[in-house]
Amino acid sequence: MTSVTGPTGPTGSPGHGTAARRFTRAVSVAALPVTVASDEPPTDPGRMRTRQLGHLLFITTEAAPRCYTRGRREIARDARQADGFVVVAVMGATGAVVRQDGRTAEVPAGAVTFWYSEAPHVVDFPGGVDVRVCMIPRRALGVRDDQLERVTATVADAGGPVAALVARSLLTLAESAGDCPEFVADRLACNFTDLVATLVTERAARDTPAAEDSRCTRVWEIRAHVERHLRDPELAPRTIAAAHGISVRSLHKLFEGEGVTVSRLIQRRRLQASAADLTRRGGGDSTVAAVAQRWGFTDAAHFSRIFRAWYGISPSQWRDARDNHDVRDTRDARDTRDVRGAHDVRDARETRETRVGAEPTERRGTPGPVS
Repeated sequence: MTSVTGPTGPTGSPGHGTAARRFTRAVSVAALPVTVASDEPPTDPGRMRTRQLGHLLFITTEAAPRCYTRGRREIARDARQADGFVVVAVMGATGAVVRQDGRTAEVPAGAVTFWYSEAPHVVDFPGGVDVRVCMIPRRALGVRDDQLERVTATVADAGGPVAALVARSLLTLAESAGDCPEFVADRLACNFTDLVATLVTERAARDTPAAEDSRCTRVWEIRAHVERHLRDPELAPRTIAAAHGISVRSLHKLFEGEGVTVSRLIQRRRLQASAADLTRRGGGDSTVAAVAQRWGFTDAAHFSRIFRAWYGISPSQWRDARDNHDVRDTRDARDTRDVRGAHDVRDARETRETRVGAEPTERRGTPGPVS
């Protein structure tokens, strides 16, 4: 675990310096290495609670006024998180000021904002810390770098429909994530990740040049076409291109910046739908052959091979595991085999509370979104 030395603070008092260092250490152990500063000796040591949900980590923090800084030094020392994390936050009653990528956003209570761990940033809580955050592995989010860079340190008004869904879901999961069975936790984590990706894409599109906006619109139309025709065994780049009046080459070019090929997208979504069917009770014929055929796979043996390659177990093992909650979707929508390796999570179901006024017990490898 990378340790970060906290500042002694303006007062210079030994007690103040000790409190600042303890809070810095607590945040850095539970989350990512940061420096935590406060203008006054805190009368309340503060409180942090973390909850794991699949590949996501939720952190609730309440404390006296503090400023979290993650500079180039902390980033350079944090080699364990090679691919970084995206943080989505819902501010409590006190609001906050977020600075990143040359922007400064005053985030009011109830609003949603973003920052990411690979670039320097400052999150200041002059009125006191009251925030619920979720850290999402960068690879799992599946948005382009330019889209993410457009939305960091901006305010997503929770009055908007997508932002409102993200805010409500985050607040609920921050409280209840630890209560979910593991196979439910994985599905919820992927669904919440998709919802955040939708919000990022929506907000990024507002500032997108016309040509790029047209490309993004076309990609979303094609993705929607894929969703509507997943059950059709004829669904393929050739038929998709024909349905949209473009060449197969143009179709592949549209997806160059999407992080996934069209063929891989079709296969991935079919596997996800099949996995959901296999774990659904009372959903009709759930034999492996029937599920494979229902989702466009014409060869049950081929389906079983690629299912095992993707999820690590056979379709029949996945189906049988539903009764004992032993399902672990470790390679879901965005190839989270790499994501989970980056996470090095200490336990997929751990719920932990840390009172940051005392020295925490050091535990390694769990990323967190406080800074």
